[in-house]
Amino acid sequence: MSLAFYPEYFGFLAWFALVRPLMIITSLRGWQAFKAAYFFAFFFNLFSLYWVALVTPPGMVTAVVIVAFYYTVILMTFHRLFRIKPLLAFVSLPFLWVGMEYFRTLSEFAFPWSDLGYTQAYYLYILQIVSVISVHGLSFLIVIVNVLIWQIFRRSLSPERRFTSGLASVAIVVGLIAYGWIEMPRFPIEGTLDVALLQGSVPLNVKWAKGNEEHSFRLYDSLTQSVADSSVKLYIWPETSAPCYLSHSQPCQARVSDIVRKSEGYHLVGALGAEHVNGEPRYHNSCYQVNPSGTIERRYDKVKLVPFSEHVPYQDYLPFLQKKFLRKYLTFIDRYSVQWWSDFYPGDSAFLLNLPEVSYGVLICFETTFPEYVRGMIRDGADFIVGITNDTWFGRSVGIHMHSRIFITRAVENRCWFARVANSGLTYIVDGYGRIRGQLKVYEVATLRGKVGRLDGYSVYTKVGDIAGRWSFLITLLIIGILLLSWIGKRVLTSNAAFFFVSRHL
Repeated sequence: MSLAFYPEYFGFLAWFALVRPLMIITSLRGWQAFKAAYFFAFFFNLFSLYWVALVTPPGMVTAVVIVAFYYTVILMTFHRLFRIKPLLAFVSLPFLWVGMEYFRTLSEFAFPWSDLGYTQAYYLYILQIVSVISVHGLSFLIVIVNVLIWQIFRRSLSPERRFTSGLASVAIVVGLIAYGWIEMPRFPIEGTLDVALLQGSVPLNVKWAKGNEEHSFRLYDSLTQSVADSSVKLYIWPETSAPCYLSHSQPCQARVSDIVRKSEGYHLVGALGAEHVNGEPRYHNSCYQVNPSGTIERRYDKVKLVPFSEHVPYQDYLPFLQKKFLRKYLTFIDRYSVQWWSDFYPGDSAFLLNLPEVSYGVLICFETTFPEYVRGMIRDGADFIVGITNDTWFGRSVGIHMHSRIFITRAVENRCWFARVANSGLTYIVDGYGRIRGQLKVYEVATLRGKVGRLDGYSVYTKVGDIAGRWSFLITLLIIGILLLSWIGKRVLTSNAAFFFVSRHL
């Protein structure tokens, strides 16, 4: 299951990776079934999210432990339904699984990183279906195929039923490939708006070294000048490429302004932001649009933050988990330079940035994992989407590839051009069918000049939204609610029966 998220060749594993775990869990009872379900969920998340430890070991452990419970609840709900009636469990499982995936996009605890549909992002023919049913719809079909393949191995079924299940599973996959082959244009259309993507590949220890801001500014000045041309409308810097609080640092503002004026184009610059609210400082992961005259026009603060990495969910209500509080009691944080989570605050809301004649939305890093958030930008009028990130934290691990494929899935869902700029890669332009139009190598120091196209119409998904996710979530709530009420009812009846029995004998 974890390998299905790894680059290039392993996505096919997702179509049958659930079969054996489901067989094992349904063969057990009670506490044993729970332990098996959590064992599966814990190690699936560990093997696919281990790279988070490169940023924050405590955050990785917290994420793996908590997210594993999401899967465990769903698997135990399925287990209970299987005990009632296997057919009911088989029909319910796709809804339960996708309902859980959708739930992980909600609240500040949201962590929608490992949705099953992303495993198919290297298979562009299969991926095209997300423009109709979203990534959650593709996850739904993957779970259905897993259930159908399981039926092939159930000896209690007739040979005809087992053969039909196998045939249906093949038909779903072949149908997806056929749809993608028909849907994808044979001759790609070129973009129309010139952009320049700046990949500095600045090592983290160099970028954040005290007094070393000028190193980054010289580098991005050089990358800008390497393609300086009045036809380039937008220069895009990676996340936190300007290593300072650009909102408050006058020297940094002056340096960025000088670089921008020489290029004669608009710049989107990743940097930190800060403000005071009720006398308390608040820090943001931000980006700034700077016009050709070198003036900062607007700042966008990242809205979707990584829980237990960039911030503590509901940190105003859980101050005992903030870094400044923990440092008072957990002295090993500073003594051993443990990478703890940051104390960023989320931005207020999404909005578009404007260039002459076009508008675009910005996604900072983790925000690409939220389908409805991205869809909202496009519905608000974005002509294309820009994604900036600093995946240097994750080295060459599977994390940078997982993140990239999520970004490509968003482009296909909305049939919209996206431009992605990462500090050390992967940096590229991708069209609305998931085809990469120019890309820089990982850790290459270079500028990618290319063209993005403007949105020319909404996809089905962009028009109607995440129907698969929302309905699966509602059905999941209904199923769990019925099971809980049934359990409570049985407990009440049992206790009443015991009470009457004792009363009669007394």
